[in-house]
Amino acid sequence: MKLTCIRNGKQLVLNDPLDLDYIEYDVVMDFLKALEPLETNPHAKVELDLTEPFIPKYNLINCNPVFTEKFNQFIHRKRFA
Repeated sequence: MKLTCIRNGKQLVLNDPLDLDYIEYDVVMDFLKALEPLETNPHAKVELDLTEPFIPKYNLINCNPVFTEKFNQFIHRKRFA
């Protein structure tokens, strides 16, 4: 499954592992690795929108409902843990 980061509608390339955006990317990537078996569509992807500082948004594209529900549960748990 592909994870892309965007800011203001443009794709970002994150290189600095100490950057907070990179850390958010890394956490979401770990979630995707754990949940990937639930997604059967090879064209499914997640966009991590980092336009608003400290308020990431997640756009799930072509993802099935089971994957979407589990992803949202993981993200909700991470945010309020």
